[in-house]
Amino acid sequence: MCGGCAGAPPDWAAAHVSGVRQRFAVARRVSTALRRDTVRPITSGWIVDGPTGVSVVCRTYDDLVRIVSARSGRPGPEIRDIGLGLAAETTH
Repeated sequence: MCGGCAGAPPDWAAAHVSGVRQRFAVARRVSTALRRDTVRPITSGWIVDGPTGVSVVCRTYDDLVRIVSARSGRPGPEIRDIGLGLAAETTH
């Protein structure tokens, strides 16, 4: 049931990724690691959209890092740092 879980799970990165502006900035930064997929912010997380229409909802920052890492082939720690603005934003 959608909405039955009473909100997003706890996120260690909440102080860095909460709020409209921060979620948008994270989405923009991690999108640089992807070739065909796009990341867009939503109220309680992000959606990673693929070129064939497949979408994945990421409710925590770790979920986002895991999905972007898998789809880009880049290591998780690198994606984590890119998303938090700790690494240079480069395309692969």
